[in-house]
Formats: sequence, C-alpha cells, structure tokens
Amino acid sequence: MTRDDLEVVADDLLYLAEWGPEITEREIRHGSAVLRRLLFEGVYGTAWRAIGWPKQPKLIAVSINEIASPGNLSQIVYAIAAGANFRGIQMACMMMNKGSSPIGNSLGPPLRENGYPGDREFSLSEYLSSLSGVVDGKTFNRREVIKYIANVKGGVHLSAKERKSEAKLIAKLGKIEKKIMVHTTDGLLVEFVAIGQALGCSKDAQSFIKHVHEMP
Repeated sequence: MTRDDLEVVADDLLYLAEWGPEITEREIRHGSAVLRRLLFEGVYGTAWRAIGWPKQPKLIAVSINEIASPGNLSQIVYAIAAGANFRGIQMACMMMNKGSSPIGNSLGPPLRENGYPGDREFSLSEYLSSLSGVVDGKTFNRREVIKYIANVKGGVHLSAKERKSEAKLIAKLGKIEKKIMVHTTDGLLVEFVAIGQALGCSKDAQSFIKHVHEMP
C-alpha cells in the first residue's frame, strides 16, 4: 500500500469514529460503502499489516452469544446485539423471546468507556463472523449486515456475478429487516451504526489513525 492508500484508510476510520447519535440515514448510506471496503473487502486488515503491525486489529463490541445460544434459538422471536448510540438512545442486547421466563445467561459488564453489557474483545475476522442477531430462530452475522446495507441501502455497484452470488443474502436479510423495529427505527440500521461506531472508536483504529497521520 502507498502512503496515500494508508491515508485513505485512516480517514475512513476517522469518519466512522465521528458517527454520533444524530447520524442521518443519508450518512449511513454513504458510510455503507466505507464499511464494506474496510471490513468485507479487507482493506483495513491489509493496511494494518502494511505498516508492519502483526496479525490483525481488534475491537470491543457487544456479544449476544450468551443469550442467543444454539440451544434456545427456537425460543427467540428476535434479538440484536447492537451497541449503538443512535438518535439519543443507547441501544444494546435487545431481545424478545417466547414465554414469560428469561433465557440465556447474564451478560458481562462493559469493557470500554461508554460501553454496553455483553462487551467482549474480537479480532477483526472474529467480529465479521460473530452473531449479529436472530429472527424467528434464524441467525445472521455482522458480515451479512454490512453487505446487505451496502447493497440495498447504500447502492454499492456490484457486477452481475456479485449480484447473483448475493441474491440469497439480500432475500434473507430483506425478510428479517421487516421484522425488527427498534424505537420505530429499522433494527438493521441500528445494528449497522453499532458496527461503525465500534470499529471507528476502537483503540486499535485510533492507534492506526495516529500512526498514519504522524508518518514522515
């Protein structure tokens, strides 16, 4: 990667770090291409290694594995990890289950300043494949959320081959999108904002931004 390439990645991470509670749907649509490029296309990880830092960056985000385990998926109407400050509301670990008794284990305490119950540390690859939510017993991960929002809301231009390969994902998440509403807001948008905020505000992202901007 060239110095200019690294600057673009640093600026993209800085843009995500500035996502606050008043972020608009237009900004989310524009940001969807940024998140897809950084995470799904692997540009952030490539840039990380290009400056000589080992392995891959990490971040802290909400994990709902403790409450949405394989043994109780059939009892969950919906659940999303979230972990977002969106429209003035802190949203995390939202779930509706069948019956009147709680399910799953209790969530651990926040691990970051202004964090959320259920926080845990992920490597970048772990984070992309981690559980994002459950609807009617069917799971979806954070990689799928990024691809769906970028393709459907953000208007990312795909080749005919890419559109064909992602048709099933779009159909799957399209059905899920209609079933998750959080405070009158599309639940997948909340989840997407949580991904952007967790990445941009992570210690590793901030270290990367500082290092690149101070390079001679």
